[in-house]
Amino acid sequence: MIPIRFHRTLRIMLAVAVCVALAVAVTEWIMKDRRHGEGLLGEVLVSGDGRTITALNSRAPCQQDPPLLVASESRDSVALVLKESDIDLRPQCDTVDEQITTKLQSPLGTRRLVDGSNGWTIAPLDQKRLANPQYLPPGYSPTTDVQWSDSSQHELLSPFFMRDRNSGPVWTRFYHRTSKKASLSITQIAGKLTVSAAGTPESIHGWIGRPTPDSNNTVTSTNGTYTFIVSTTDRDLHEAELLRIAKQLTP
Repeated sequence: MIPIRFHRTLRIMLAVAVCVALAVAVTEWIMKDRRHGEGLLGEVLVSGDGRTITALNSRAPCQQDPPLLVASESRDSVALVLKESDIDLRPQCDTVDEQITTKLQSPLGTRRLVDGSNGWTIAPLDQKRLANPQYLPPGYSPTTDVQWSDSSQHELLSPFFMRDRNSGPVWTRFYHRTSKKASLSITQIAGKLTVSAAGTPESIHGWIGRPTPDSNNTVTSTNGTYTFIVSTTDRDLHEAELLRIAKQLTP
């Protein structure tokens, strides 16, 4: 005959096991956040032929698979939705900003581009309007995937990544030295933004451009149609180099 004390001990052990299993299940549920059909975070670019749409996405690669940019086309509009996988917050790694694309069956044309998650109108920048840098500092080359270990660099190099949804078209391109993280960006914004009156004025394509006051890491200029922001986190790139890049931006 099994002692009563043994039965009591067994019940306690089973209760503890159930509690532990429940705690583990709850933890996993909290740490995994299902997100599908998310809204777009920032800038959008439309290719010269109007068939390719490119958007920016930010994620931690160790926590989430690459997303899909899905377009639903109608006669009057094109709705974009970012299809994301589950997120597992347990692994830790640097955040990456990446470009993701989708192909349209027909050119965008005059159709309205819409964020499918909330119905907001998206103002894309036309790739044909992008000004191209004719000069880059030695060792620098374009990159589409940008890794961030410091959030302050993210804010500096991508100043309009989380911009106002009602603002005009904008696109940021990133550059990095060989085997190093991105440390140079060129942002192009539709419209003439007010350039600060502080700082030493410089003539850029016949318009006034100025370095950011009290800083040597940003040069802002406008040509009356677009505003350009050249930024860097590279301490070896000084104001003269940024001005040279800005002065050699051509359509």
